[in-house]
Amino acid sequence: MLKSRICYIILILLYFSTFLFCQSQRDIANTKFDDAFKEIESGTLRLYFFDALTGEATQNANVTLVDNGEFITDNQGKIEFLPLNDNYIQQVIFKKDGYITSDFGVEIMVGTIVFNRFSVSPNMDIQNFRIVLDWDKEPRDLDAHFVKVDEYHISYRDMKVLSDGAGRLDRDDMNGYGPETITVQQIDKGAVYEYYVYDYTNRNKNKSLTLANSKASVKIYAEGKLLRIYKIKSNQAGRKWNVFKIVNAEIILEDNIK
Repeated sequence: MLKSRICYIILILLYFSTFLFCQSQRDIANTKFDDAFKEIESGTLRLYFFDALTGEATQNANVTLVDNGEFITDNQGKIEFLPLNDNYIQQVIFKKDGYITSDFGVEIMVGTIVFNRFSVSPNMDIQNFRIVLDWDKEPRDLDAHFVKVDEYHISYRDMKVLSDGAGRLDRDDMNGYGPETITVQQIDKGAVYEYYVYDYTNRNKNKSLTLANSKASVKIYAEGKLLRIYKIKSNQAGRKWNVFKIVNAEIILEDNIK
């Protein structure tokens, strides 16, 4: 009798977790459709901002579009604006109490935004080093990997606090879009580090183009600011994007897909 009750409870939990997951995916799909309709109807574009640690919408943030005014994000973490023209880089400055101020460019082509979802980092210690991965709907599961050569390897396989200080995979995303976020307490100046992104969804397809066409971007937060943004190049076959390495505390771009 006890085993039967336990099995029943497990089935109920699985049902509701599946329902919530499907509902979340429907919400995202509806948002994408609504965005496209809004662009066609009025020419209005949208930007969304999410917390890099929780994935939740970042509400009531101040967003300045250089030469286009100031905006406040709504309960979806969204702002709406009219583009200045059809093809340009829109400079964006994101500010909110408790978050690192971020200044970056948004690519607008043929009157639409190439990628309109951005994860922003909560404040952290000046010595901390945070890496945030965002991407589009496909592939569903990209995995971030951060390796301290000959010492440790942070990924979904090992998310725990590290021996040389606090270091962890803060958020693992398996249903598209991200963010997937890794934070380490401090970079060892004498060590070598590697950061790469692996397409777990297409792990059995070594010639897949899905990773390269995922619109993936990697943001590096360090020294209390947004330090670098790297964007993947499209139409390259492979499952592993080697993004950067760190040698003698210097970030070195690799940017190759294998």
